[in-house]
Amino acid sequence: MSKNTLIIDDDEMSRGLLRMVLEYDGCHCTEAEDGARGLSLLESQPFDVIILDNVMPGMTGMEFLNRFRHISQNPAVPVIMVTGFISDEIREKATRLGAYAIIEKPYDFGELRSMVAQLCPSSASPQPHALLPK
Repeated sequence: MSKNTLIIDDDEMSRGLLRMVLEYDGCHCTEAEDGARGLSLLESQPFDVIILDNVMPGMTGMEFLNRFRHISQNPAVPVIMVTGFISDEIREKATRLGAYAIIEKPYDFGELRSMVAQLCPSSASPQPHALLPK
């Protein structure tokens, strides 16, 4: 059974690349271009894991996390935050708001794939592939 993954990132190319990599590993991916759309999608369907960009216009990843944890029917869904810059303050705030992990961009696709596979054990194990980023 494939796991439902929500990718929230304002960069269309980043979303598409993540989708390609994760679908190769057996995930079913849904994309949202911003936090508001992500929250809307969460009202209409369940997700097993969320990959969330931090820096987005309108609603930051931190604001999304705060709202999500307060309004979600399933606030325990693991959220992997990705960002171009990590500081101790950002890491502490993301953790306090309930992020499972925070990964700095450009991220290691192998690390991200392994993390998603660990969080969604019934999805396919990450497989090396010559055409996919490692």
